[in-house]
Parts: sequence; structure tokens; C-alpha cells
Amino acid sequence: MATWVTHFRIAEELLKTDIPVSPIEFLVGNIGPDCGLIGEDGVPQPPKEITHFEVEGRISADSFYKQYLRDDKVTLSREFSYYLGYYIHLVTDEKWIKLLDRKKKEKVYQDILNSPEYAGLVKKDWYGLDFLYLKHHKDNIFWSEFQHITAFPEYLSFFKNGQTFEQIQNIKSFYQTSSISEDHEFIYLKADEVNDFVRKTLQEVKEGLNEKRGLQLV
Repeated sequence: MATWVTHFRIAEELLKTDIPVSPIEFLVGNIGPDCGLIGEDGVPQPPKEITHFEVEGRISADSFYKQYLRDDKVTLSREFSYYLGYYIHLVTDEKWIKLLDRKKKEKVYQDILNSPEYAGLVKKDWYGLDFLYLKHHKDNIFWSEFQHITAFPEYLSFFKNGQTFEQIQNIKSFYQTSSISEDHEFIYLKADEVNDFVRKTLQEVKEGLNEKRGLQLV
């Protein structure tokens, strides 16, 4: 799944357009699917099958869209804004999985693919890039808006009351207290690749929303 800063970056760029949303609800929607909280058994509750609308083991943004957005008109309602952000998160994750599938064909991935260190090594690069991005972009929407959220309701019945805000607090703490060395060698993912992913995904999301919702996002 894409990192939270990747989702923040896409949400931030969309908010610079004339997208008809309530900004905070849209922003939180963009991390909404990741608001399953880890239980004592180490499994998110609710599970990703539910939060990510999986069909045959694969994320289905289209399933979410058909259930929550297909019949909605363009509106500034907070609920609509959250749902639209949630949908964009799922679209972004679908594209991130395709990126990861391509990366797994590279030798550096092949060398660790079946090792117990795989997830830790790969995600150190993923989130290390997040930490450096936030360090060098103090105007990012995480700093200007997300970290200042003090309450948030639930818009989806499969989340327990207060669960989304609890995860907002977890994400705040994660980025406010974590870092990585400037001289860390990024082997499994590089900044240019993330920048390219954000640019391409943003363009595809705009084109999709223009077609589905009759918008004119540029």
C-alpha cells in the first residue's frame, strides 16, 4: 500500500484544483482505508478485506465507488468529501501495488523477496523517503492541516466510534517523532520514483474524476 505521505501529496495537489470538496474531510478520506487498528492478534480491525474493498484478494476502488459515490451529485458535503478522498486512496493503492509488482522483478528485490527481512528493508526506504520529504517540505499539508486535527467523526459503519481519530493521532505521532539519516542509501525505492508515481497517479485520478463526475480538473 502507498505510504501516508504519498496519499497526503496527492490529496494536497488535488486541493489546489477546483475540486468541490470540504478540505479536511477530503484529506482524512485520503488515509481513511488505513484506519483499521491493529488488534492483539496483530490483525487490523476491521480487516483490509473490508477497509480496502477487496474482491478476490485485490483492492477494488470501483467497488467502493459503486457503493458510495456512483449516484452522488457533486456536492460540498463533508460526507461526500470523505468518500471521494477514500476512493482516491484506493485508486492510489491499486497503482502502488502495480509499481511494487514491477519493482519485485528487480535484482535487489529478488535477492530479499523470500527473506524474513524483506518487509523491514523495503519499508525502511518507503517511510524514510516520507520522513525526508516532510523534513524538506514544511509547508506540506501534513504540517499545515493534518497535525492540527482535533476531532473527526465516523462516516463508515465498519469503523468503531472514535477509531478514525485514534488513527489520525497515531499517524501524527509517527511522523512527528520519526526520522532517517540524510545519508541513508535508498536501495529499494528512490525519491525520483515516488515523485514520478505521484505525478502519474495524480494525472490519472484527475482524468478519472473528470470522466466520472463531469469535473474539469487540470
